[in-house]
Amino acid sequence: MERKTLKFMRLLIPGLTLILTFLPLFDQMGIEFNIGEGWLAYSLLIIPAVVIGAVYNMLDCRFFITNYSYRKIDLNITSSLLKIYNKELTQGQINHLKKKRLKHIFYNIVDNDASLTAKSQLVYSNGILWTSTADVFLLSIIASIVYLAIGITLENSKIWITGILLAGAGLLSCLLHILTIFRHFNLSNDQLEYIETHYVKSLREKIDEVLQ
Repeated sequence: MERKTLKFMRLLIPGLTLILTFLPLFDQMGIEFNIGEGWLAYSLLIIPAVVIGAVYNMLDCRFFITNYSYRKIDLNITSSLLKIYNKELTQGQINHLKKKRLKHIFYNIVDNDASLTAKSQLVYSNGILWTSTADVFLLSIIASIVYLAIGITLENSKIWITGILLAGAGLLSCLLHILTIFRHFNLSNDQLEYIETHYVKSLREKIDEVLQ
């Protein structure tokens, strides 16, 4: 999966999820609509979904779900690269390298090796699953709360039952999200093992150059 496609999907999926999540509420409240007609036409549905997704991304809503695992994955990469470098460093040098400089070196090596670039496609594919499951989890839980609140207030069993089903979908997404985190660690470790096998000298040279 290319990076452009990845960025587009990260706009489309949360927006589409939000729209589809609340469509049953409109139906249960007597608001008539037909998917495939008017603004709900399949082609036109993409436009509001992308707009909503853009706002969602600007607010960085998924940060609350993905931040912890992102930092753990990032730490795993930087710590592993320092182990491969295997030279004595001061704490100041380590801090200097960890300010994304090690990640830049990592991506430079990945982008200039065909095998690592091929492996990175798997990382990108898993990445969209990682963020998408986080989005579905977050939006499903929020929608579930809204459905339950409205359903209980209006004493409408269909609405609050839908809220319970959305909560179940959210929990399932959470479990899938955890699986994508483990998958991301495995894919990153595979790349790191390749670098350790083929690029130790190049890695050391690049780190030494940054430290000069």
